[in-house]
Amino acid sequence: MTAVHALIHLHDFDDGSADFKLIGVFSSPERAAQAQAVTAELPGFRESPDGFLVVPLEVDHGPAADGLPMDLHLLFRTLEEPGHGEEIVILGAFRSEEQAHAAASAYHEGPPEAELEVSPVDLDERTWTDGFFTWYDEE
Repeated sequence: MTAVHALIHLHDFDDGSADFKLIGVFSSPERAAQAQAVTAELPGFRESPDGFLVVPLEVDHGPAADGLPMDLHLLFRTLEEPGHGEEIVILGAFRSEEQAHAAASAYHEGPPEAELEVSPVDLDERTWTDGFFTWYDEE
């Protein structure tokens, strides 16, 4: 199998909740590091530079030309945890939307209330290009 590298950012809040941002999926650790360097300069990210993680993902077998396709499909599992926000897990990377949906249909692990989502991504492109800020309600 071929590996790709998902660059994510986790921002932990004072109340124990966390926020997950997929920065992009990259063909090499070096490309992920380049994207991290650019993203780390944006508002919000520069205040929490320790939140970056590079997660290697194996791309499924499937019909493919030489190398990786420029568009992949990620399968996510999302579970809403009251008081803690969402728990998001990347379950896999797939060469086609059909393969990702087939994997979702075959997935039987984890809590039954978890939602599965297939999301397209462009290889070696940042999907998150803006900064962020944290809003606190003063109630």
